[in-house]
Amino acid sequence: MTPMSFDYPISVAILYSGGSSADDQDTLESVNGIAESLTSMGHMVRIFAVTKKNWRKAVRIPGDVVFNLVEDQGWEMYIKIGVHLEMLGRAQVGHDLRCFKYIATKAGMKRKMERMGISTPGFRIFNRRSHINQVRGLEYPLIVKPSGEHAGIGISQDSVVIDQEELIGRVKYLFKNYPGIVLAEEFIDGREIHVTVIGNGRHIVCLPFSELNFKGEFADNWNVYTYDAKWEKESWEYWNVRVSAPAKVNRKLSDKIEKLSIAAYKAFGCRDIARMDIRIDENDIPYVVDVNMMPSLNKFDDEDATLESVKALGWSYDEFIETIIAMTYKRVYGKLPKLIRERHFLLSAPVRV
Repeated sequence: MTPMSFDYPISVAILYSGGSSADDQDTLESVNGIAESLTSMGHMVRIFAVTKKNWRKAVRIPGDVVFNLVEDQGWEMYIKIGVHLEMLGRAQVGHDLRCFKYIATKAGMKRKMERMGISTPGFRIFNRRSHINQVRGLEYPLIVKPSGEHAGIGISQDSVVIDQEELIGRVKYLFKNYPGIVLAEEFIDGREIHVTVIGNGRHIVCLPFSELNFKGEFADNWNVYTYDAKWEKESWEYWNVRVSAPAKVNRKLSDKIEKLSIAAYKAFGCRDIARMDIRIDENDIPYVVDVNMMPSLNKFDDEDATLESVKALGWSYDEFIETIIAMTYKRVYGKLPKLIRERHFLLSAPVRV
């Protein structure tokens, strides 16, 4: 596999929403890293901070290609911006209109996988009127998550429950602290592999797999990639889980993971790039537990699973980012540019609107 590149520079708009949480800071680092990379290769970059008041302006920020990195709570602005970018025919990195309804709810994603025959752990969905003890057909332990959150929000060591009493307690806790419905699924107590998939149409490929390695104090706890493990640098969880690539898997398991990842990518109408979070049980059966339709691209994070896969492939961060925008550009415009669409950028510095 070889990276794609441009003979002529293009312009790129990066839309994001600010915030003070650790995952918001990760997004901001991703924005800065992408902008720095594209600028170094001669492309023009515009960065726009989106709010509820200016989101209509945001979708019209000039750019041959647009990164929608808005991650507001409840995904309201994210979805509005994504839908309007599609309506305007903009070249938006990532998924299409079919995907947006699955972004805001893990429950909807699980139902889709069940309908499409994508291997995923058994699950139940609870609303505030549900009889929580009705989990017939599922085997404990279960992992219980708020359906409408992302980036590990609402997931901790307490998310894994071993009996009905703990299940009821955890579901009630989530109803009290988070909006929306709650998802409980069978906890696959095995390896966790992250698979970044790129491409469109007939040209869809998996990057080398990354694996989360749970060490140290995880020996006496659940191997769960919690919010603390992802973001809280003062927690024991953060320092006891590390990402490595390529993951060491045999050929038979590798084929299963690749086939499952590409099937999920196609089932959800993913475009350009997505990441599949997969758990492997004791019988080497892979299960998709999450589909990240716009994975983190934070080059400043040494534990970024996608970028670890990029390194294992032998590409630089710059080559990877340019490949992603080239795939997006070609998908929308049919071919890579043979002329400079915004000549004035040669005299301009990157613009932060």
